[in-house]
Amino acid sequence: MPKIVDHEQQRQALSSTVASALAELGLENTTLRAVASRHGCTKGMVQHYFADKEELMLAALVFVEEQCEDRLRKIGEQHSGLEQLHARLNAQLPIRSDVLDEWKVRFSFATRAARSPEMRDRLLQFQAGYQKAGMTCLRKAQRAGDLKSGLSLRNSYRSLMALVSGISVSVVTGEDRLSAANQRQMLKTAIENLRH
Repeated sequence: MPKIVDHEQQRQALSSTVASALAELGLENTTLRAVASRHGCTKGMVQHYFADKEELMLAALVFVEEQCEDRLRKIGEQHSGLEQLHARLNAQLPIRSDVLDEWKVRFSFATRAARSPEMRDRLLQFQAGYQKAGMTCLRKAQRAGDLKSGLSLRNSYRSLMALVSGISVSVVTGEDRLSAANQRQMLKTAIENLRH
């Protein structure tokens, strides 16, 4: 009897393998052959699930962002307002190896997005989702009277996200080895600066 394979499950597993390869090898060195080798399958099997390298890379980005969204959704259920935003941003700091790998994958695609409208649109779509959730947190904090008066919520969110992104660039490039405690303290200080 032939083995029954769940097509979507296999695509997800391959997407995970590609994300892992991208984090370790970088975009240029992540080939269909390298993915097949890591996944323990043939290059032909990879091509069966993905039409070309571009589709494969996009699947890896979607996989990473969906993993992040799932993690942040669970955090959101435990907090509200400014505490929720703080917890969400804290969970995006590259402290754990899996989160560091997420940032490596994102940064791999940042330059590619300039040449690929589909990649750019996907990155913008994910960023818009994070911003929408962050703005919801800030609005709740504002209604609760937790924020300084006169703050631009959009600029406040963007500043916080720029801080998290900047920390991540620094850690990914090894330019400045920020400890987990340093990362958390920098974020905490930025959050506290918004408080009433």
